[in-house]
Amino acid sequence: MEENKLIKRKQKSSSFIFLLAGGFILIMIVSLATLSSKTAVSGSFAGSGQDVTEKAAKGNEAQITAVITGRDNMMPGFTLRDINDGKDLSLTQTEGTIVMDKYGKNITADSLKIGDIAKVSYDTDSNSIISLKLWDKAWRYEGIQNWSVNTEEGSFTIADRLYQYPDYLFITKDGKSLTFKELDKTDELMAIGYDKTIYSILVTKGHGTLRFKDYGDFLGGTVYIGKKESLPIEEELVVTAREGEYDITMEKGDFTGTKTVTVVPDKETEVSMKEFKKPSVKNCKVTFHITPLGAELYLDNLLVSYDKPIKMDYGKHSIKVTLGGYKTYTGTLKADEKEKEIIVKLVEENNNSEESSASENGSETDKGSNSSTGNNSENTNSGTNSGTNSGTNSTGTNTNSGTNSSGTNSSNTDNSGTSSGSNSGTGSNSSKTDGKNYVYIQKPEGASVYVNGEYKGTVPVSFPKTTTGQLYITFIQSGYDTKTYTAEVKDDGEDARLSYPELEASK
Repeated sequence: MEENKLIKRKQKSSSFIFLLAGGFILIMIVSLATLSSKTAVSGSFAGSGQDVTEKAAKGNEAQITAVITGRDNMMPGFTLRDINDGKDLSLTQTEGTIVMDKYGKNITADSLKIGDIAKVSYDTDSNSIISLKLWDKAWRYEGIQNWSVNTEEGSFTIADRLYQYPDYLFITKDGKSLTFKELDKTDELMAIGYDKTIYSILVTKGHGTLRFKDYGDFLGGTVYIGKKESLPIEEELVVTAREGEYDITMEKGDFTGTKTVTVVPDKETEVSMKEFKKPSVKNCKVTFHITPLGAELYLDNLLVSYDKPIKMDYGKHSIKVTLGGYKTYTGTLKADEKEKEIIVKLVEENNNSEESSASENGSETDKGSNSSTGNNSENTNSGTNSGTNSGTNSTGTNTNSGTNSSGTNSSNTDNSGTSSGSNSGTGSNSSKTDGKNYVYIQKPEGASVYVNGEYKGTVPVSFPKTTTGQLYITFIQSGYDTKTYTAEVKDDGEDARLSYPELEASK
């Protein structure tokens, strides 16, 4: 009995060991089968893409046509917007993901751009991309500058061609999503779409603003932004412009200023025109003493009151004084000092021996015609006088006829008969009487010249040599490129004569 019991115990123990070993072997077989299956699937992803067929058979694959709206380099993966319904979807990229251009050629995922439209197949269980191919039916319109949008109608015009866009249109700049309100008409765009519908817009060149300062001398003139845009110059001038580098020119009459400015997108750039200043207008305070009382004074053909001193800009001015019953006086006044006194004396019309005259602080002013008759042995004309002076000396007749604009005529004495001749004092005296040295600039002719930012006039021009050392000389002329040169002017007691190349026409 005990032997039978022992045998049965041994049989049970052997059966348990056999079952345990069998179970262990079964587990090993299942594990090896699972590993083998995974290896086979992984190999098909990396190789020929046969897993696509397998997944399709299992019903786990879906396809969409979508705009690439973003990318995640950490996952890695993409965000996509279905062009049919506007739904956004995030998908991951695996080692087995196939990426192709529109011709079906394999490319890297880095070649894809935000805004591109692609045909995408993906696993709906894992949301992983099986294949992504750029859509060969999508078109791309680059360098758009002439565009407009009608948000009420959902239409977008490029030049004269009309397109539609869906509510879920994707607009971006540098990967950032935008709205139409954030765009400006100066922006340069690229549009991507299919048929007559635009699905994505990329801002290829954005816009910034220019805020002008220190331009008071140009108010009322015109500002040119590059070669295409011109605007009136007003106070608080702020201009929106496409990003890039521009030559900006302000003009008012003959006064111009040009500088180069870079427009930075989404930023405000300050443009100071303080280096361009009109020369200060110098005034001469002129006091008129006119007899007889009641005569009318015309300055530059305008009737003015002269009971108080009159401020006149430096330069030459025409004068006319009239009064009924008196000979009219006409002449020219040169305003070149801080103060002057002008004395005008009108002569009655029935006085044939005298003409109305004017004098400047005791010297005669430049005028039209002045003649006098009397007994002289010497005729001297001092000041600025043009006209005819005739007289009879004690032993004969002396006639001096000619034109004299400056200086003193030499004595003309003839005791034996009649003498006539011409005495001319017209011309330019190059000798300096002020003892100063000058800087002469001969070329480029017609250009406005600024020395160390100070306006000196229009070439050819000269000015006192009051500043020596290194000078910054800038030439500005409408329609030409602005040029700046440096010149070393020595304190050597000599005049400096400078000449530069003609300015180049603006392109």
